[in-house]
Amino acid sequence: MVSASNADKDSLEREVMVQAANLGWKVQPLKTIVEKRATFACVPGLRRPPLAIAPGLWACGDYVEGPYPATLEGAVRAGLAVAESVGR
Repeated sequence: MVSASNADKDSLEREVMVQAANLGWKVQPLKTIVEKRATFACVPGLRRPPLAIAPGLWACGDYVEGPYPATLEGAVRAGLAVAESVGR
């Protein structure tokens, strides 16, 4: 799956195949999906939801507020923060 790309499916497949060939990989695309809404633009001033949404309702993931941008590390840290908060 590819997100936040302006290229069309066929162009992306060709680019990936070239990259794979350059690495010596012999691969064949099965299905390419371009979803332009799969990610959000993490721009300065973006307001993201807090971990505590409502009493007893918590959120975690790469999209909640925190010291990290929308990354895997941000999602993990948000999950750990929620687990720690719920355990109190």
